[in-house]
Amino acid sequence: MQSREYDNELTYLTHDQADSVAAFHRAYEDAVESVRADLGQSHPLLIDGEDAETDDSFTVYNPGDRTVEIGEFAAGGEADVDAAVSAATAASSSWEATDVDARVEIFQDAAEIMRDRKFELAAALSLENGKNRTEAMADVDEAIDFLDFYAGELERAGGYEFDTGEPTPGQHTTNLLRPYGVFGVISPFNFPMALFVGMASGAMIAGNTVVAKPASTTPLTAHLFVDVLHEAGLPDGVINLVTGGGSDVGQPLVEHEDVHGVAFTGSRNVGTRIQETFMELGKRGPVIAELGGKNPVIVSDTADVDDAVSGVKNGAFSFSGQKCSATSRVYVHEDVIDEFTDKLVAQTEELTIGQATERETFVSPLIDDSALEYYQEITEQAREDGTVLTGGNVVTDGEYADGRFVEPTVVTDIPHEHDLAREEHFLPFVTIHPISDLEEGIEKSNDSEYGLCAGLFSQDDEEIDRWFDEVESGMTYVNRTQSATTGALVQAQPFGGWKFSGTTGKFAGGYWYLQQFMREQSRTRVE
Repeated sequence: MQSREYDNELTYLTHDQADSVAAFHRAYEDAVESVRADLGQSHPLLIDGEDAETDDSFTVYNPGDRTVEIGEFAAGGEADVDAAVSAATAASSSWEATDVDARVEIFQDAAEIMRDRKFELAAALSLENGKNRTEAMADVDEAIDFLDFYAGELERAGGYEFDTGEPTPGQHTTNLLRPYGVFGVISPFNFPMALFVGMASGAMIAGNTVVAKPASTTPLTAHLFVDVLHEAGLPDGVINLVTGGGSDVGQPLVEHEDVHGVAFTGSRNVGTRIQETFMELGKRGPVIAELGGKNPVIVSDTADVDDAVSGVKNGAFSFSGQKCSATSRVYVHEDVIDEFTDKLVAQTEELTIGQATERETFVSPLIDDSALEYYQEITEQAREDGTVLTGGNVVTDGEYADGRFVEPTVVTDIPHEHDLAREEHFLPFVTIHPISDLEEGIEKSNDSEYGLCAGLFSQDDEEIDRWFDEVESGMTYVNRTQSATTGALVQAQPFGGWKFSGTTGKFAGGYWYLQQFMREQSRTRVE
């Protein structure tokens, strides 16, 4: 199949290639100061294009400095979900009937608005969820890519309507894809712009209306995107924003009789419960879900060890491992395991822990208290059942006192069958395991209920080809020093997983993503 060209929004790389990195940093730092000045405001729900107040609210704080208030947000409930679904239902027919070109223009305009405000959006994201500046910008870039790519795909496909001719005399036939109606979109904290935008825009570009619930730790970013959509001309009711907790908002949204599908990114447990709820209620619409990973990397005896160390370090510890794609377990050939481990430990200990907005920060704060408690739990377990070579401690001194900072952790002597090597942690925590050959590495990599991302470091073409053919993973990377398992780009590297890592086998940012939000109809007219 012929490849299609697509230019990703690579802001930092573009500045780097233009020798203007200093300008990137100045623009980001200016944006941080501007966003700081506006923090602490109250934010209502947004239903049918109008503000909707609630009796209850919740406050969000900066995870790196819990003395900094991000804002106060309306806490929705079942009645608010019902109002939002009613607004989405009322807008559904007219939105489906909107001309494809007009629909495409709205989302392309939204992408342009985000380009103009990308530093402001990245700064807000850093302050709200703790991503450092380059990763926050990459989050915003990915959101822009989703808008542009999905709009372009709808346009290229002519709205997915095809004249299929006259199969017999007098019969004229048409085949088309139509939206389901109302979609619930439930997004996570770790990519609060990219994943919120990707799921919501995928549903809306396909002609559905949306009721969206962002993570309770990152509602500001969601508000900023909804504001962009309305500025771009999105009609009232096409997207409705209901902030609040999972049981108060998420569950009523999933259970609502007029919600026809759900797009979700988050934990396996929650995602499978959503599927079970749909089955129990007899719903016929899709659950489009990405449900995490336990991402393995194999380091062959033919690998460039320095490249492998770089890839694993970046994959395991960027954003403190709070990514479903984070490198989690590493299977290293016994001939190079000592060299690999020594170098990984040394480089891990050089990583800078700090506030997201500081230029040198690599290891970010954890998002909430439950993550901090879980870090303490698994590192203690690692000390009891294995060997902690570096890390394993909460950092509380000086400037770290008001944040949730922890050390990136490298662990050995954990059996492959141990929970620490099998369960997703969402933390800066990686285990290293010896293997005798590639076959053992592939066998252990595949011995998991997850199948999201996987990496290999090898200089042997036969090993590489075999690994690509045999590894059970949706995302596969070979010799990738920038990150062994993370950092997918829209169009070039569609993102999704196999097994319990996903529900559909069709990936975000790919050519088959939009069709999941639609159902096929064949039309025959006899004349």
